[in-house]
Amino acid sequence: MNLARSLLGLSLATAALSAAEPAGNYVESYDTIYNSLTIEKSGTLVELRARSRRGEALESAVDLADPMKLVVAYTRSLYAGLFFQPKPARVMMIGLGGAGFPRLFTAAFPDALVQSVELDPKVYELCVERLGFKPTAKTPVALTDGRMFVKRDKTQWDWIILDAFRGGFVPPHLKTEEFYRECAARLTDRGVFISNLHSGTELFYSDLKTIQAVFPQVVIFETNGRGNVIACAVKYRSPDMTKAENWGVVEKGAAQVIATKLNLDEIRAERAAIPLKEVKAARLLTDDFSPVEFLDAMKTNNTGPR
Repeated sequence: MNLARSLLGLSLATAALSAAEPAGNYVESYDTIYNSLTIEKSGTLVELRARSRRGEALESAVDLADPMKLVVAYTRSLYAGLFFQPKPARVMMIGLGGAGFPRLFTAAFPDALVQSVELDPKVYELCVERLGFKPTAKTPVALTDGRMFVKRDKTQWDWIILDAFRGGFVPPHLKTEEFYRECAARLTDRGVFISNLHSGTELFYSDLKTIQAVFPQVVIFETNGRGNVIACAVKYRSPDMTKAENWGVVEKGAAQVIATKLNLDEIRAERAAIPLKEVKAARLLTDDFSPVEFLDAMKTNNTGPR
């Protein structure tokens, strides 16, 4: 954790030096070497969006009047991880976004460590200056490449969440069999790997095929009407986590906090079947073959996004 500790100091220093937030509503644009970003405030709602050739993609949103509210629908579905590891003490999240996830999670699990990893320093800066994120020793941010952090850090994690985007795309080196094996090696024996996927293109099937090549058990949850699919994968074969009767139960205190902002039964109902035929025919993504943008542009059956 030496890297995380050193960057925590940088994070806190940045927070202390952050500029005052503009009064009233605003729209701001920033271009970095990694992203083209738009941040917009309307009332108490602040949205962080990434601009690309395909337009703007919503990366995160926070209601400053209710910071624990999960404004972006798929962030609710990330809590499906509780079915597989209901007592997470150490969580790594690759991709900070607007830091929407850690706020409710740390309220429910105040003793847990939530280590975020973010490549773009501007994203972190905007989180602090515009989206009200206040990093602590329990919510440090490492400003580095996600794969490099996984390779160098030797901590064993209960959850590893992959939710990293660059200009609307997930960087190809975070989509490969080799990277997923590195993540599996950093999980505790009963840990869970959680990945935010997008349905509607050939990349979705390749994503699932590649995750299944590493993890013997994969369960997916489809965020209603949003196109996001959350894949939860574990590296053990028993018990059978494809059967809901084997899913874990969250302890009462944490469950009560979580219940103020989301309904875990509704997330259970988002469970979806893995499209076996399409996944079997898909291309495996490796360090030598990971044409993410090409596959993401290929619509499923040429019918466009669902």
